[in-house]
This record gives sequence, structure tokens and C-alpha cells, in this order.
Amino acid sequence: MKKSILIFCAVVAILSLTAFGILNWEEGVIVQPAVSEIEVVASVLPEERKIKKRTFPDFIYDVGPRFGPIKKSDLAKARTFEDFISEEHAKRIVTYKSLSVIYIINDKQSKLMETGYSKTLTAAQLKFLQTANYSTNFIVRAEYQEKNKETGDLEDSYSTPHRTIVPEKQAVYASGKDVLIEYLKEKSKEARKDVLVDELQPAKLFFTVTKNGTIENVKLDRTSNYPNVDKKMIELIKNAPGTWEAAENAQGEKVDQELVISFGLQGC
Repeated sequence: MKKSILIFCAVVAILSLTAFGILNWEEGVIVQPAVSEIEVVASVLPEERKIKKRTFPDFIYDVGPRFGPIKKSDLAKARTFEDFISEEHAKRIVTYKSLSVIYIINDKQSKLMETGYSKTLTAAQLKFLQTANYSTNFIVRAEYQEKNKETGDLEDSYSTPHRTIVPEKQAVYASGKDVLIEYLKEKSKEARKDVLVDELQPAKLFFTVTKNGTIENVKLDRTSNYPNVDKKMIELIKNAPGTWEAAENAQGEKVDQELVISFGLQGC
């Protein structure tokens, strides 16, 4: 009699867990059952149907400059806010309230900025940008009134294009970006085997490709919430096989360039 009751309880537990899991899966949430429930399921399900962790095939989603790249030669030609946005966007703007150029340092907006009050960059803003080094990250923030496409009414709005200054020829992994991403994915699988989708945080791994083609200044902007994953990613980029081709300036001289590997769940 006891055996029958135990079997019946196990079956009820399985059905409840299945229904609960399906409902939460549809909502895009993975919920881990209590330990006692996991033990019940594990005792009655075949080995291949036991609960498994996820490994995220899109774990690494980009390698390159921190923000949208802009060459020094193109930056030297910039004169107005319209040089940082699309032509279609520019046509919607009617009047400007302010225009600020702001440096981003350690992946945070800094107090280093220059502000003007029209779409045209001031002399101070032009100097601010044109004297910046390679790999400098900055925001061009404009506040303005634009015409609503549907009603034609004027509305207050703003825009913040983010840019990274890059050399004329950027640093590249000699075997190609896809090969590098595949290497990082494959070699990090073991460290990622216990990662849970709702706990993994987006992170960015900064590193410098020197003019000699070596890797230096490897650092994370934040933790992915899994120290083993963080440690593994740092180790992998430091010891990546193959070679790097250094960046070059407009004169063909080798220069350092900072690159960023974005990994974890895709975020900002």
C-alpha cells in the first residue's frame, strides 16, 4: 500500500512540475524547482530526461570597438550634429536647445564635456574631439524639438549617438573574427555548464591590441555574475592562438587599439 502511495505521489509531482515548467517557459522565465522536487523527478525519469543547465549558443555576440566606430579622418570633417546621425533623422529636427560632447571613461559618462547651443559644433567642441586619442569613447548629446511624423506637431526630444574613435585600419585577429568567436565559445563551455539564464549578466571584456600585435590591459567592465566564467574569458583572450594584426593610422604607422568582447546575455 505504501509503495502505491509513493508511486502516485511521484506521478503527481511530475505532472505538476511539467505543467508549471510549460507555463513559465511560455512567459520566457526558467524556474528551478525545489531540491526535494528535483530528487523525485531524478528518481523516476530516465537519465536523458533529467533537468539540464543551458550553455547559450549566442554567449558571445560581438568583438570590436566599444561603440559605433568613427575614424579620426572622418571626425576631423565633422562640423554639426548632423554628421553623427542619419539624413532622415536630421530632417525631423526643427530647433536645437543644446549640444554636448561628453567623454565616456571606464564605461561611464564623465564630467569632461563641452556644451553649445546650436547644431553646429563650437571651436572648443571641435578641439575636444580632434585632439582625442584612439579608442576614446564619447557621446554627442543633442536636445531639440522635432516634428512628429504623424501629427506634424513639435515635440521635445533628444538623441545620444555613442562613438568610439578608431584608426584608419583597425586591429584584427589574423584568422578572422568568426574564428575568434568560435574559439571563445568552445573553450568556455566547461566554465558555462552550470550557468542559469536568469542569473547570467551581460559583461564586456576590454583588451588592447598593441602596435606590436600583442595583447595587454585585459579587464572586465563588470562581472557576468559567474566568477568562473569571468576568469575563463580573461584567460582565453590572453592565450588566444594565432596572431593579431595591429591597427594603423592614416600614415600607415602601427598604433595601439582597444577592442571589446561582449558576452553573456545580450545587453547594453
